[in-house]
Amino acid sequence: MNDVIKRCIDLCQPGKSRLALPEGEDPRIQAAAVEIRAKQIASPVLFGDDSHIRSTAQSNAVDLTGIDVIDTSNPVPAHLSDALIGRKKKITANNVEEFLQMPIYRSVAMMHCNELDAMVAGAVLPTAKVLEASFAVGSQPNIKTLSSFFIMDLKNQATGVADTLLFADCALNIAPSKEQLAEIAITTARSAEKLLKTAPRVAMLSFSTHGSARHADASKVAEVVEIVRSRAPDIAIEGEIQADTALSALVANSKLANPGDVAGQANVLIFPDLNSGNIAYKLVQYCGGAQATGPILQGFAKPVCDLSRGASVDDIVSAAAVTVALGDQ
Repeated sequence: MNDVIKRCIDLCQPGKSRLALPEGEDPRIQAAAVEIRAKQIASPVLFGDDSHIRSTAQSNAVDLTGIDVIDTSNPVPAHLSDALIGRKKKITANNVEEFLQMPIYRSVAMMHCNELDAMVAGAVLPTAKVLEASFAVGSQPNIKTLSSFFIMDLKNQATGVADTLLFADCALNIAPSKEQLAEIAITTARSAEKLLKTAPRVAMLSFSTHGSARHADASKVAEVVEIVRSRAPDIAIEGEIQADTALSALVANSKLANPGDVAGQANVLIFPDLNSGNIAYKLVQYCGGAQATGPILQGFAKPVCDLSRGASVDDIVSAAAVTVALGDQ
């Protein structure tokens, strides 16, 4: 378990948060729920068929004592139906009961009623299903662009490169506009402020560094930096900048007369589009051996995380710690 996850566990306030785990019938989720409760990250709540959950737990010698289980086959309380209607255009009074039979939508409805504080899903459900339901959670006030980030815990990185990086956006926004990219940068910096021990240093990545290549895509990133500086002057940000210049002080000093506070020491990397972000985190994870936690969704009214379907028990516990820590601040 890396230092950021340990810090997140320390940030979680025992007894404060109830965490929805909609895939309660999965043995990994059940084992993770036991650890989440034991580490006092949150009070986990499993969703699904109660008898199936109990039998699976028994078969795997998992003791669910003290962990709440909500059987989604039971009648739906009227207040949950009222809370979910209209949260998405396709959820109406005529079909809301069908949605509420699905554990993930039951979780969302309970979050709207303040009966749950956060949600972690995706060990079984595909990302598209998790995101579709998560959008029904809604956004925080004044947030227009919902986005995501990964915590990348690096192994054997080059000298001087930060041990932990935040990558954004690697899961949601395919081709963000300048305004959207600026909001992604600001939101991720605010997430980093909560999670990292050091101040966020944000690099707006490109194939160009300060005009070394002339193209509209590079100019767009440079313009985003100015938007962020005007809206959030307290955030240390640099761009447009290449990845090596952002991460390596040696490269930054060779390319820039005045590297400043970000170049060569960035710990938050903002990618110009989903293509580059998604490819980069998977390369760093699978070729570089980094531990990737996420995608953690940000800007939502309640904290939400989308797991990889290959998530281990440790991955689920780590994701839960980050998700709950963001909400407990």
